[in-house]
Amino acid sequence: MITYYWQQLGQQLARYRFSGHSALVWIATILVFGAIFALLKAVLRMSQGILRVAAQGGAAWPVFLDKAARQTHSWFLATLAAAAACERLTPPDLSRALVGDIVVTALFVQAALWGHAFIKAGIDHYRAHSQDGERSTVVVAVGLIATILLWLLLTLAALSNLGVNVTALLAGFGVGGVALALAVQSTLADFLASLWILFDKPFVLGDPIAIDTYTGTVERIGLRTTRLRSPSGEQIIISNSDIVKSRMRNYKRMRERTLVSTLYLTYENTHEALARTTTLIEGIVQNDGRARFLRAYFTDYQPQGLIFEVAYSVREEYVDAYRDVQHAINLAIFHAFYEQGIEFAHQPVAHTQPLPDPIAKETS
Repeated sequence: MITYYWQQLGQQLARYRFSGHSALVWIATILVFGAIFALLKAVLRMSQGILRVAAQGGAAWPVFLDKAARQTHSWFLATLAAAAACERLTPPDLSRALVGDIVVTALFVQAALWGHAFIKAGIDHYRAHSQDGERSTVVVAVGLIATILLWLLLTLAALSNLGVNVTALLAGFGVGGVALALAVQSTLADFLASLWILFDKPFVLGDPIAIDTYTGTVERIGLRTTRLRSPSGEQIIISNSDIVKSRMRNYKRMRERTLVSTLYLTYENTHEALARTTTLIEGIVQNDGRARFLRAYFTDYQPQGLIFEVAYSVREEYVDAYRDVQHAINLAIFHAFYEQGIEFAHQPVAHTQPLPDPIAKETS
């Protein structure tokens, strides 16, 4: 009895037709669509779970793939399921081409979303593992430009697939791009220079550097300018394009900092006093512990006195405090010379006083 009713229902549904297909075929298509859509959703959720577990291991690629999988939208899966379910319904004419265009356009949009997820994941990964927080500004700007270019390229590809002539659009973009580049030439040069600083890393935040005649500690690295804090306290702002063209010295990356001092001793010092000067200075530097002795030589005779050149290298861990080391060694040398009776030479200071004005004296 039940079989009879099902047969009757099937015959009635077969009589009703819509767009050249019976109602029974449409019902079967809807059921196939639901099954395919449910299968795709299940595969997506299973993949997300696997990637989420793999991302906890610390590797970068599962994190990237997990964020891309999260950007896989249900409308894209529904489009794929509908295209597969309607494969036998669509006649080989304009409708088939329309379905194909819809599927390809959806694929381009979904690819843009995946690409944006990869770019964002790359930015987050860099910011999480970089110790230079200021560079994140440049990284975010690069990510924004990459996202815009990605959407632009995929949009042009989608339009070309739909039959739109994109040659005129590309020509317009080319002329507009040249005009825009000429208008913002200096800004573009600074931005490209900031990319060079970002990837080449000649310096990072906190590095004491010298650029031509300017010296200071790097305080901020921006899209157009880099800011230094000079030893005297003022802020020095230099465009990134000027930095690229300049000769630069990075003092933080020195393994040792060599300091050279010139001592002037009087001619009244005895030969024995001059002979033990080198040994005396070498002992002072070695006892300090923060520097390595290089030389202390009697180098020349000058009218101002006998010239001694002293050189020592401040060890790597004390390079940032080299002034403190120099200060301590200079005090120790002064104290030792005083105890040993070794005299420093000095030039006499001439005090000048203006002569009285004879005319003013006669007038009074």
